[in-house]
Amino acid sequence: MISSFMKRVIMALILVPSLLILVLLLPFQHHLAFCIAIAIITFLGSVEMHRLLSADGEKVSVLSYSGFLLPIAQYLQSAFFPETELTFYSFIALAGISFAYEVFTGAHDNFSKTWERNAKAILNIVYPGLFASFLVRMAFFPYPQWYILLFFLIVFSSDTFAFLIGIAFGKNNKGIVKVSPNKSIAGFAGGLLIPGILTALVSYIAPDVFPFGMSAGFAIGVLTAIAGTIGDLIESSFKRSASVKDSGSIVLGRGGVLDSIDSIVMAAPVYTGLMFIAVGIWQIC
Repeated sequence: MISSFMKRVIMALILVPSLLILVLLLPFQHHLAFCIAIAIITFLGSVEMHRLLSADGEKVSVLSYSGFLLPIAQYLQSAFFPETELTFYSFIALAGISFAYEVFTGAHDNFSKTWERNAKAILNIVYPGLFASFLVRMAFFPYPQWYILLFFLIVFSSDTFAFLIGIAFGKNNKGIVKVSPNKSIAGFAGGLLIPGILTALVSYIAPDVFPFGMSAGFAIGVLTAIAGTIGDLIESSFKRSASVKDSGSIVLGRGGVLDSIDSIVMAAPVYTGLMFIAVGIWQIC
C-alpha cells in the first residue's frame, strides 16, 4: 500500500510539471490552454459540489453545473470585451435561469423546498465557478506567467509547509478548529509564514516584475495563504455537512477535485485583489 504522503508526492510530480508546461510553454492567446484547463477543472469541481449538495436526498438542478461557464465568460471578457462586465452578467443570467427552472419543476413537492434548492443552486454556481474565474484574470496581468506561478507557489507552499510543520511540531497543539481537528497551531503558523517569506524574496529578486517591495510581498503572501487556509476549512465544512470524507476519488492522494482546489479557488480572488492594490494592474486587465 502506498502511504498518503507518497500519493501526494506522486501527484505533485505529475501536476507541477503539467502546470509549468501550461504556463511557460503554452502562453498563446493569453494563456488559452491554461484557461481551458481551469474551465475543465471547474466543471469537475462543480459536479462534485453538486453531489455534496444533494447528499441529503434533495436533488439540486443540474443547471448548477453551469458555474464552469464563468471562467469562460471571464476569458471572453478580458480578451475581447474589456469594457463589458460579461462575467457579472453571465452570473446573473445563470442565477435567473436556475430560479426559473425551479418555477417549472418545484411543483412535485408543492414548492416546499424551493428556498433550499435555489440556495444550493446559486452556491454551486458561485463555488467553485465564480471564484475560479479570478484565476483566468491572472492570465491578463502584466508578466502573467510569473504572477500565475507566484500564486501557485504561495498556495502550494502554504499547503506543503502546513502539512510538514504540523507533523513535526503540531502533535500537542491540534484541535483548534473543530471542522478539521487534525490541523495544528504549528501547521497554521508554518503555512502562513513560509509563503510570506517566499513572496518577499521573490519581490526582492525580481523587482521589475513584482514592484511592490518586500514588506508588501510578505503581506501578500500571508494574506493569500490565510485565504487558502480558510478555503480548505470551508470545503471541510461542506464535506462534514454531507457526511463524506472526500468530495471524490479522482485525484491520487487528495480525494476529489474540490479537495485539491479548495485552497486555490478561495485564495484566487484575494490574491487578485491584493495585486490590484499593490501594482495597479486593474488598469491593464
